[in-house]
Amino acid sequence: MLCGNVVKYGTQNPDDYCFSNGYINSIILHPYELDGGDLAPYYVSFLRAVSGKINRDTLCLLVNVHGDAVVSFPLYTEALRFAHHEEKMIQTAVRTIVLNIYNVSDEMIYKFIMTPPVSDYFSVMVGRLREMCILLDAFLHEKGDMDTQKRRNGLILESDKIIDELYYLKDILSVDEPRLNQLVTENLLNGLVFPVLFSLPASMNNNGSDLSAITSLYILSRLLQVVGGRSMINNVAGVILYHFLNLNARTLSEGNASDSSNEVKPFSKCLNEVEKIISYAPESKGDGNINGNYLDSLLEDFRTRVNISCLNGDICPKRQGILAFVFSEDQCLLLASTFLLLILAESKDLDSLLAPMIRLYQTQDAMTNDTSTSKSLDASIFGGFMPEILNALLKVLAFQESHSPEMLWHAGWCLQKLLNFCREGLDDDNLLLFNTAYDHSHVHFLKELDGVWFDHIPDIVRNEWSSCTKVLEQSSQYKDPIFMLELVLPQQSTNGQTSSCFAWQKTVDAVKAFILHFQLKTFIFERELAENPLIAISSNDSGVICSSNVSSASFGSNVSLESGIPCTIAFSNAEIRDVYVVPMVHKNTGKLLLTEKHPFRSRHGVVIAIAPLAGLCSFASLSVSQPTIDKDHPSWLHLRIREFNPKLYATKAKGDHFSMPDHFVDGRWTLGFPDAKACKDAHLAILREITKQRSAVEATLAPLLNYDLGLAEENREK
Repeated sequence: MLCGNVVKYGTQNPDDYCFSNGYINSIILHPYELDGGDLAPYYVSFLRAVSGKINRDTLCLLVNVHGDAVVSFPLYTEALRFAHHEEKMIQTAVRTIVLNIYNVSDEMIYKFIMTPPVSDYFSVMVGRLREMCILLDAFLHEKGDMDTQKRRNGLILESDKIIDELYYLKDILSVDEPRLNQLVTENLLNGLVFPVLFSLPASMNNNGSDLSAITSLYILSRLLQVVGGRSMINNVAGVILYHFLNLNARTLSEGNASDSSNEVKPFSKCLNEVEKIISYAPESKGDGNINGNYLDSLLEDFRTRVNISCLNGDICPKRQGILAFVFSEDQCLLLASTFLLLILAESKDLDSLLAPMIRLYQTQDAMTNDTSTSKSLDASIFGGFMPEILNALLKVLAFQESHSPEMLWHAGWCLQKLLNFCREGLDDDNLLLFNTAYDHSHVHFLKELDGVWFDHIPDIVRNEWSSCTKVLEQSSQYKDPIFMLELVLPQQSTNGQTSSCFAWQKTVDAVKAFILHFQLKTFIFERELAENPLIAISSNDSGVICSSNVSSASFGSNVSLESGIPCTIAFSNAEIRDVYVVPMVHKNTGKLLLTEKHPFRSRHGVVIAIAPLAGLCSFASLSVSQPTIDKDHPSWLHLRIREFNPKLYATKAKGDHFSMPDHFVDGRWTLGFPDAKACKDAHLAILREITKQRSAVEATLAPLLNYDLGLAEENREK
């Protein structure tokens, strides 16, 4: 309002008029009652409007100076009072104010910002970030009967808060001011990164650590993706590879003592150089080390935790440090630690000392010397332990029955990523292990063709193929690490349920596992991912055929009774009704119709009920699509009707994070026939139509299965 009125007076520079004489500071420092009501949002909005007008010329009008130093800056300090306000809109406004001030790049303002107690803002912010991490970990491991999907939604919500803080820190670090970057980096490293890194050995056994190992690995991965930068990448890599440097330097120096061309630095010198990398922020351009005394104590504690000793001649055990997580029996830690290593390995910001220890590929310079290249790759984590790491990932795939499809896909992602840079491919033992895993997935896939959802398998293949390909092709920089936390969650229990919704999930899981193994097999033998063999077949060939009599049949429609079988049925709270059962199939679509005779057309009936033909099964089991005859009443035919609607479930799952229902009741029909022979004939007629429909589905899947046979032949030839 004030600035708007000034413009009316025709002042040449209204901003200077508004900012002069302390008017704005008087408004900012007025003792408003902001602890309640709706005034706080308006007050912060005013501060944001002011911050949008500041520049090098107007900034001096908003500060109080004593000598050459700023002694107060009401716009900044008052805004920080609301930095952690409960309302997200106010938090966002405050961050805008802060960034507007930082981007002015004024020397005196930076000195004020980076001088205590004003500079405490950064340590408090990192402290709150660490508290968020602890809350996330507590939520992840909270004991209780919370639904798995609700817990997953809660994890996403808590992790989003952390991500938001990290992006804000990224915005601050993007300001072109080395001293500010150094201050923020120092607080972030000392307040969060180093405590998490140095407590990893303890966190693996949940001993003396605020965070579990899986949460620590998630936080580090997310931080590298969002914040990144040479300083952060090299500090994390330096600590992560600290134990491996000990093992690598000692092994090379002992194994090549007589090789004068091998320039292996003394172990102590290597460690000293890594410690310099850890304690130095390359972006700072200044002489600032990251709190040396604090770091020294943490490094000493870290050496003790990972059993590193520079005084004796023993080589440290291989499976310690980060390798302890890679070779952990906990597959969640295996995938999380491998993912973290892949982020570091694919980073272009790694220091020249650290890069050779984790590289996945040859540099252009290294390619000119095969001997040095071989030594360099063998000296890296992935080069020296590639067969063992691949074996650990393959074991996840081999024992797929005990793992969720999501874990299999993430293991497949890690495997494909490593194979992409492994020219030798799988050795004989690992290839045998993969073939075993592939055969298991193939058997489970074929078994679902006898299940109650076999008619949906072609559509599931189409949908999940693109999803699987997208997962496998993701870059480590853009792959969401939330999967680490989701893998820890218990799988939703069926509680003995045998309804069609759980049978549906079982079918989807089997298809997803087979597609993954199919893609990996193609990549192993052809070095590329396969196109979907079913992509050329239209969905109409496996779904609804609008022109067919099958798909056009609906409630109340008229159908021919030429293939109808007379029987009786009793619906709930109704009398026994004389009906005709009509099984019908066209291509991949099959329906079982219940009709009553048309009142005027004797050879036609009116549809009163419809059931999917593929979904018919006995009351006792959903494993096989087959109705059953009652043992005590041979003229009765029992049908269990598939009621679950996958399309409705998928829609709700996308919009509302809908989870699989705990209890789902399928429909049940009992058809009565004149005698046992008529019941048996009807049973056989229904089975014939089911077989016909299954054959059509198998014909639709033939390109996939034939392609699979081609790969098998190629495998045998090799």
